[in-house]
Amino acid sequence: MRCRRIEEAEKMKLLACIDLSEYASSVCDHAAWLATRLDGSVELLHILQRKDAMTARNDLSGALGLGAKSSLLEELVAIEEAEAKLARENGKALLAVSIERLRGAGVNSIEAVHRHGGIVETIIEREQDADMVVIGKRGASADFAEGHLGSKVERVIRESIRPVLVASRTFRPIHRAMIAFDGGLSARKAVSFAATSALFADVAITVVLVGKETDRSRDALRWATEVLGERCSRAETVAGDVDATLLAEARHRQADLVIMGAYGHSPLRSLIVGSTATAMMQGLGLPILLFR
Repeated sequence: MRCRRIEEAEKMKLLACIDLSEYASSVCDHAAWLATRLDGSVELLHILQRKDAMTARNDLSGALGLGAKSSLLEELVAIEEAEAKLARENGKALLAVSIERLRGAGVNSIEAVHRHGGIVETIIEREQDADMVVIGKRGASADFAEGHLGSKVERVIRESIRPVLVASRTFRPIHRAMIAFDGGLSARKAVSFAATSALFADVAITVVLVGKETDRSRDALRWATEVLGERCSRAETVAGDVDATLLAEARHRQADLVIMGAYGHSPLRSLIVGSTATAMMQGLGLPILLFR
C-alpha cells in the first residue's frame, strides 16, 4: 500500500508556549517552521504563574506581633505588586519580540495571548482550539543541569490530547526525521501523520524498531513502510536496549527530528512507552514530536 500524497497544504493552528527561558527563541523558530510549511497560524502563549506571596504572608504573620505584622504585610503587598507589574511588562516584551521573530520567519497569522494561571492547566485549556502544541524542553524556573527535563513539560505531554513538539535549545532545518516505532497505537498515529502531512513532503524519514525480529515486528514494520510509501527512506529492526539504541540510532542517522508515540492511555503502556519518551527528551539534543 502506498501512502497518499498530499497535494494541498493543510492549515494548522499551533499553540507556541513561551517563557523567559532561553528556549523561547527556539520555540518560535520551530513554530515558524511548522506554520510556514502548513500555511498555519500561531497562538503565542505566555503564562504568568500564580504567586505564592499570600502564602508567604500567612506563614510569616503567624510568628509576628500585631504591629510588626501590619507593617510587614504592607511591605510584602507592595513588593508583590511591584513584582507582578514587572512580570507583566516582561511578558509583554517577550511576546512583542517573539511576534517580530515569527514575522521575520514568514509567519503572517499570529495571535498573542497573555494569561495568569497554572502553566499546565492553561496550556491544556488553550490547546482545545489548536492542532499542535510547541513547548521548550525546559522552563525558565527549571534547573539547567545537563539532561534535566522540566517537570511542567512532562505533565503537559502526559495531559495533552494534541501532538506536542518539544523544541530543542536551538533550531536547525529539518531534512531528516527518525520515527521510533514500536507498533503501538500512538506510534501508528505518528506514522500516519508523517505519511500524510505536507510537513514531511520533502523530509527523508527513517523508521527504527528496536527489538528482536519476529513475525509481529516484521508485520508492524511492513505496515509503517507501506503507509509512509516514498517518504520512507529506510526501515529496519535493531537489536539492543530500547532507550540507548534509539538515542544511538538518532545520532548515527543524523536525524534533525525524532517522531514517536508517548505516554499511552493505559497505565502499563504509559509506564513503558513514557519512560522511553522521557529518556529520549533527556538524552537527545533534538526536537521530538510526540503523539499519544
